[in-house]
Amino acid sequence: MKDRIAGVLTRLKIQVEKLDQIGARLQERNKDIFDKCVKAEVSKDEAHAAIYANECAEIRKMAKVVLHSQLALERVILRLETIEELGDVLTTIGPVAGIVKGIKSQLAGIIPEVAYELGEINDALDSTIVEAGDANARSEDIKASDEEAQRVLGEANAIAEQKLKERFPELPSTLITPKAKLYAAIEDKVYEYIVSHGREISLSECAATLSVPAETVRDAVESLSQKGKIAIESAEAA
Repeated sequence: MKDRIAGVLTRLKIQVEKLDQIGARLQERNKDIFDKCVKAEVSKDEAHAAIYANECAEIRKMAKVVLHSQLALERVILRLETIEELGDVLTTIGPVAGIVKGIKSQLAGIIPEVAYELGEINDALDSTIVEAGDANARSEDIKASDEEAQRVLGEANAIAEQKLKERFPELPSTLITPKAKLYAAIEDKVYEYIVSHGREISLSECAATLSVPAETVRDAVESLSQKGKIAIESAEAA
C-alpha cells in the first residue's frame, strides 16, 4: 500500500511541476502582451490596445485554472504524505481521489496531457481504496468525501484568485472590449490597410503588420466585401 501511495505521490509532484512551468510561461506571456497593450494605449491605437487587452483577459482565465489546479494538487500531495506516514487510508483517500478527479475535469480542455495523467492517477487511487477495503463504503461516507473535496477545491480557488491579483497587473475595464466591437475595430484597420496599399492586400503581410492572425484578416476582408466596401478579385487581393 505504501509503495502504491509513494508512486502516486511521485506522479503528482511531476504534474505540479508541469503546472508551475505552464503558469510561469503564462505570466511571462501576459507581461509581454500587457506591455504591448500599454504602448498601444499611449499611442492612442485603440484597436490594438483592445486586442491586447482581450488577449490578456484570456490568458488570465487560463492562468487562474492552472494556478487553482496547482494549489489543489499541492493539498492532495500533503494529504497523501500524511496517509503515507500514518496509514489512515480509509478516512482520507476518498476526498483526495475526488479532488484529483475534479482537477482532471477542469484541465481536460486546457492541458490534456496533464488531465490524462491525472486520470491515470485517479484510477490508481480508486484501486488503492478497493485494496484498503473501502469498496463498499456507505453512501453517507461517499457524500462526506465529496463535500470535503469540494471544500478543498473552493479554498484553492479563493487562494488562486488572490495570487492571480498579485502576479498579474489589473487591466483597465474600459479596454476589455466586447468581441463585436473588437472585430469592428480590426475591420477598420484592415480597410485602412487596403486603401493605403492601392486597394490590394496580402493576407499574410496585413496580418503581420496589424499583429493579428491571418484568419482574422480573411474574415475582415470577407465582411468588408459583404458590406460592399471592397470587391474581392482573387484569393489574395481586394
